[in-house]
Amino acid sequence: ALTWMNALAGGVPVVSRDGYPVEINALWYNAVCYALELASRFGEEEFVGEWKAWPERIRNAFREMFWSGDDGYLADFVGPEGPNRWIRPNMVVACGLDYKMLDEEQQASVLRIVGQHLLTPKGLRSLSPRNPRYKNRCEGDEAVRAEASMNGSVWVWPLWFYVKASFDLGGREFLPRAEELLARFGEEIQSYGIGSINELFDGDPPHAPWGAVSQAWSVGAVLMIRETTERWRRRRGHGLLPGLRKKR
Repeated sequence: ALTWMNALAGGVPVVSRDGYPVEINALWYNAVCYALELASRFGEEEFVGEWKAWPERIRNAFREMFWSGDDGYLADFVGPEGPNRWIRPNMVVACGLDYKMLDEEQQASVLRIVGQHLLTPKGLRSLSPRNPRYKNRCEGDEAVRAEASMNGSVWVWPLWFYVKASFDLGGREFLPRAEELLARFGEEIQSYGIGSINELFDGDPPHAPWGAVSQAWSVGAVLMIRETTERWRRRRGHGLLPGLRKKR
């Protein structure tokens, strides 16, 4: 329970992700790449010399460990028993960060799987409804709610990575969909957590709100989606914003 999926029931983690979580490895790769970019910019030749080979090593190891060509998506984590193929939103982080370890075809496949299994008007489900452990409602006692929160409930914050990845890959073509998703939150802030965004929602329609009525990471995600969407509204034509795509 060392990642964001840290809910406990009776002192026991609801979700055990022992090993290598996909989003942590994506963040590590981005940290290394960004550090190298800064070091190169400011003439830190010793650092660059020591670390310049690492992005390719990390990228190759990541693809070998996490990617499944047969399934077309990334493992949620790799543990002692091998890759865990449960469909969760964590893999979209690897597509939404600036430095990509997957090629465009792989990114498109991940986004397609996420769109089919996890995407809702309120965010991304924490688990595919096709999984036997999926919980469609976040109701009941504390243990039952904790189980649902990690195994089906909708979270807002991963939606930012989905939107970012979709713009990075599809450019302006994704704009109508982003505007549609954003409009749903305009309705939300006037109906439940007045002036704010809830922590999580039921996995099944009508996606009733649960948890904190005003959650910082939900608000932050919606603000980032809004900022990115407005930048694309101001652009003409198609393609990526300058500087968004980094060399792989």
